[in-house]
Amino acid sequence: MFLIIILFEFTIGYSQHSLIKIPYPVNTEDLDEICPVVSYDETTLFFTRVADVQCEKNLHIDSVDVFQFLNEEDYIKKLTEVYSQLASKPIINPLKSSYNQDIWYSKLNNGQTEGIYHPGYPINDVLPNSICSNYGMSNTFLVINQFDPKGGIERGFSVTEKNNDDFSFPRPIKIKDFNKISSEINIAASLDSMVLILAMADAGNMDLFISFRLEHNTYSAPVNMGGDVNTEFRESTPMLSPDTKRLFFTSDRPGGYGGKDIFYIDRVGQTFYSWTNPIRLSPPVNSKYDDSHPHVMKDNNNIFFSSNREGTSDIYQAKLLRQKIDKDLTVIVHIINGETGEKSPGELIWGNAYQEERPGYFRSKDGLCAYKFFENKPVCFKAINRNMQSIEIIIDPQELIDEEIHIKTLELVMYSDGRIFLENKPTNPFQNLPEKLSEEEIKKTILINNIYFERTKATVLPESYPALKKLSNVLLSRPKLYISIIGHTDNVGDPDALKKLSEDRAAAIKTILIAEGVPECRVTTYGFGGSKPLAPNDTEENKSKNRRVEIKIVSQ
Repeated sequence: MFLIIILFEFTIGYSQHSLIKIPYPVNTEDLDEICPVVSYDETTLFFTRVADVQCEKNLHIDSVDVFQFLNEEDYIKKLTEVYSQLASKPIINPLKSSYNQDIWYSKLNNGQTEGIYHPGYPINDVLPNSICSNYGMSNTFLVINQFDPKGGIERGFSVTEKNNDDFSFPRPIKIKDFNKISSEINIAASLDSMVLILAMADAGNMDLFISFRLEHNTYSAPVNMGGDVNTEFRESTPMLSPDTKRLFFTSDRPGGYGGKDIFYIDRVGQTFYSWTNPIRLSPPVNSKYDDSHPHVMKDNNNIFFSSNREGTSDIYQAKLLRQKIDKDLTVIVHIINGETGEKSPGELIWGNAYQEERPGYFRSKDGLCAYKFFENKPVCFKAINRNMQSIEIIIDPQELIDEEIHIKTLELVMYSDGRIFLENKPTNPFQNLPEKLSEEEIKKTILINNIYFERTKATVLPESYPALKKLSNVLLSRPKLYISIIGHTDNVGDPDALKKLSEDRAAAIKTILIAEGVPECRVTTYGFGGSKPLAPNDTEENKSKNRRVEIKIVSQ
């Protein structure tokens, strides 16, 4: 049987070495979220969602919204025609194409997102829409493309104003000699709206250009920023810092961590024609995947950006500045035998979190050891003992400093049966499920944390629905797949009540799967309460490991 363990009752989203993936509903499991832009007053996070079939579907042609008059088949046919003209190539499924882009936003409270909002027409219609930059120090923004109230779209940029929950119809800005045939364009504006930085095609590659305001909403012809900034590779997604002294951008030039990386340059003197050499941001912002669309807050520390490090593009948040370590920071490591739950002899291995080498080594006879930080750099820890090993866990000293923690206890749980623990990281265990499971795959256990219940109740929270939708899709696509859902709790409370709670939670998941169309006969449920813990119930962290739901594939 293929065993999958789903952990729940964790805090939504995860913090990993100073990196936060913005939680659902901003980020979704299957769609791309890109281009974060924070309003000048830093109360709103705007972003663009791609290929969402729940997009705004207004399509104005000759002053008529054809969405209101055409049947679904004719509407899709017309949209296919429009998108194919925009792309200069056939578009087969328009609503699932990259030309379907809508603007969304979330409220920010002390840097944390709250809720999600999807504004309608005129800021969104079924044509490509995206906020690129603030435009001044009020609720005014630059958006891609230029729009005619009667219908139609031209390449370029427009300005829109937000008044409460409403947006004004985007009015165009004029950039002299603007290259209207470029298929990929980005733009950033200074807060006084006097300077534009554009990324657009030049001799086949994307380069950064600068343009200056001549008069109201009219700008000079873009000038290439030159070889100190641009390369033969692709430079894109610019963002000017609020004081205009620093420019962030994206490039896929070689020598980085892989894919696209985020860089910055500093302005030299008073003009915009002299800049320092580009500096590549360090991990965890940059990774071996594509990282782009930087937006840095006024404190020049907190950064929002897009990354596809988990398969689809999502919005992340991180910090750029690191404080000096002026007090002792110590990690107390417990090496645990995952089969017995007891401390075990083992070898602790550690090293720089963003380098492959793990030069640090210590053999512990009693499963206890300590590590002291001398530099403010994330360190990766792992424990091994013969055929047993733990996952690698990264500890970032900056997080300890921020939380005023001087001593942190780290448990490294070793297993020998191929279990894969993905703690604090939402994932989809069914994404690459093979058509026929091998004996080796059947032995694996995958831990995820995207199933959530109300505490002490069997009520499934909405944040769980994307993962359960993915599970139901797999079951519907593979009619011979039968599963058992098994609930577990920690040991806090009456054993009979805990057993009942675990049974009810497993049944609640089954109910959702059935509602999605999965035949009832293909899902069975069990509950064991706190009788089968994964870890000792001695700490809150360990108790959270024991509060879980197991999904066993019993027939394929």
